[in-house]
Amino acid sequence: MNFLTKRYSFITCFSMYIIIFGTILLTGICSAEDLILHLSFDEINGDVVSDLSGYNNDAEFNGNHKLVDGMFGKAIELDGASWGEVEDHDSLHVVDGITVEFWANLRPSAGGAGSDVQTGVEKGNSWKAGLFTLAAWYRGGSLLQFFDLPDNCREHNIGDNIQDETWHFLAGTWDGTTIKLYIDGELNKELECKGKLTSNNEPLFIGARGGNQRFVNGALDEIKIYDYALTQEELMLDMDNPSANVTPTDDKLTTTWARIKSR
Repeated sequence: MNFLTKRYSFITCFSMYIIIFGTILLTGICSAEDLILHLSFDEINGDVVSDLSGYNNDAEFNGNHKLVDGMFGKAIELDGASWGEVEDHDSLHVVDGITVEFWANLRPSAGGAGSDVQTGVEKGNSWKAGLFTLAAWYRGGSLLQFFDLPDNCREHNIGDNIQDETWHFLAGTWDGTTIKLYIDGELNKELECKGKLTSNNEPLFIGARGGNQRFVNGALDEIKIYDYALTQEELMLDMDNPSANVTPTDDKLTTTWARIKSR
């Protein structure tokens, strides 16, 4: 009887362990830090550029646009009145940390509404809760900006001007406490900025705000968004090789488990 009791107890404990372990691992997978958008622009199907992240956040482009030679393969060229649009998706509801990055080759603004800004990537069609934007050119410089963060964070971290018709790698990160802006792999601006982000249900816009202002006049390449803040070393890997930080699906479980163990 004691043997049966001990065996039953072992099976019960082992089953509980499996359930607990599975729950922790599943939670880790669901909340794992991830690449949530990658537009390489190496090909376009009609007006649609496929997202390589695995989340199917494809971008549909409007107006006069075309593929041109980019930093890696092809890039999308916009004429100062065209833009791309990604439908809202839960994967784009980033609140804990973020990285937005792309290569940009900018001409002077084409004029019109909001021509003092050229928006590379923006979540939302107006200045409202949940909006974040990485502006390739912002009133003489460049900027990563969030509506939800305190007022002193919004326009106090303007970086250098890259509007010189030359390719530059622009990246912005926020880890919950600090906004960092990188140009060509080097830290350009840093601002302590604690706060809490919310999400919105608006589309993600490429090369414009809301499809009606702040248009990019030039070319964009290798647009990527992560739901966490990359380190400078990781950004430099992306700068040199856009596929460097992409975790193959087969390795996702191993990577997630490694992150869980490190917490």
